[in-house]
This record gives sequence, structure tokens and C-alpha cells, in this order.
Amino acid sequence: MDLTTPDIRDRLFIVMAHPDDEVLWACSLLPAAERIVLVFGELLCGPELTAGRRIAMAEFPLPTLDWLEMTEAGVFDSASWPNPRETTFGLYPHPALRVMTSFDPERYRAQFGLMQDKLRSHLLGARNVVVHSPWGEYGHEDHVQLFRAVAGLADEMRFRVWVPGYYAEKSEPLMRRNLRHFGEPTAPLQIDKALAAKISQIYKRTNTWTWFDEYVWPDSERFLPYLPAGAPADQLIGPDRLRRIVFPAEYEVLRRSRLKWRRESVRSLLSWMNGRRAE
Repeated sequence: MDLTTPDIRDRLFIVMAHPDDEVLWACSLLPAAERIVLVFGELLCGPELTAGRRIAMAEFPLPTLDWLEMTEAGVFDSASWPNPRETTFGLYPHPALRVMTSFDPERYRAQFGLMQDKLRSHLLGARNVVVHSPWGEYGHEDHVQLFRAVAGLADEMRFRVWVPGYYAEKSEPLMRRNLRHFGEPTAPLQIDKALAAKISQIYKRTNTWTWFDEYVWPDSERFLPYLPAGAPADQLIGPDRLRRIVFPAEYEVLRRSRLKWRRESVRSLLSWMNGRRAE
């Protein structure tokens, strides 16, 4: 595979898990993409979200949208963050940590192969593919799975993989474990905030916006090239080359107020055990 292509925009495809991920984590590249592939549609425990997504996708302002409408497995936040157990299909979803009523770890495992089968036909012609990072930006099991699915097709389909340069406190340990597989990020790419506002308003109007309402996009963002064999020892990059996601104080207060101590105790133990295994 030729990894010398200098321009990320060359035959660029963007692949994101959920409707609204594209505008949050790859907004600067949306106008340049030949195809914007969004994978998930139905959330079994969220019929209103599912219905709203259908409306939002019908109103999406860019003609390059390609919506696969796969069903989510409901595994969000079921990994042992901040030190989740990595698997070939994504992250290990712990039944004891389930938060969604449609939690289906068997679907999560099985959909990895199905996802790759679908993506083969939807990524034909791509030279550069932007997908979620293996730490899932702020830490999302679906994002990690999609990265692994896309990265697993790169050699076969001869495209280069790039990931957004974002991380959060929750995902930082996983980011640090995986950062050795990434090279020097792109130059800062300017975000069209008018486009960001236009797309995000569609999601907010259809009640499908999954981020905090007062989110303000940075002026620019950067993307990291994936190096399957790892970066040379003298070219390793540090977390300072990424942008840390900072949540509003009121969001954190609300989130912490909803934590269940018994579940968090289990998560802490599992995280500690997985962290020891990863050392």
C-alpha cells in the first residue's frame, strides 16, 4: 500500500458511527469528502432517536451522505473505562456495566464482520479514509469497533487511514496505549463554523443531537495517520499533539450525580485489572 499520499483530501471518504459524529469529529473535512458514510441508524431502546435520525438524514445538507442504517448494539459505556479490555472486534462489553436496556454484546461481536462486509462496497475508490480513533475520541465502544473494522480493510482496499486528534479524560489511558501507531498529524484544518451550525441545528431540531448543546467548535482540527506497524522510535508523537475534549462544568456535575456507586466500584475493579494486563 502506498502511504506517501501527501493530501488527506485526495479521494477522501469519511466513515463515522452515528449521525452527528461527522460534524463533531471531522467537520473541517466534510466539504472535501467524496463520500460521508454514517453507519448506525436504529437504537432499539430509543425509538424516538431512531425516528429523528431518519428525518435528520433526509435533511442532511451535503449530497455525499451514505447512510448504512445498521442497528446499534446498545453497548455504550459498558467497557471498563478508563482501562477497557481491547478485543479483535472492539472493546469488551461487561454485562455488569450495562446502561442501555437494549444492551446486546452478542450483536456487538457479530456486527463487526457484517460491518466490514458492508463497508467493502461503500469504500470502493477511497484513497484516504477518516474514521474514529481506537480510543473513540471521548470513549465510545461503537467508535472503537468502527476504527478496527475500517483499519482491517486498509491493506485489502489500499487506502490510508486517518483519525481525529481528539481525546478526553475517560479515553486518555487507551489513547496513550495506542498512540505509538500514529504519525505526525496534519497541519491544522479550518472548521467551517457556519456549516457546523447548519448541520448541528438539524440534529437539535430532530432531537438526535447527542452532545452538549453549548458545544463550541475549535477554529481548526488535526488528523493523525494510522501506521499499523507503529511509528519509528525517534518519531513517536505525544498527547500534546492532540486536542483534549473539555466538558462543561455543569455537564460533569450532572454526569457524576447520576453515577451508581455499586456499578462504579465494579468498573474501577475491572479497569484496574485490565490496566495491569496491559502493562
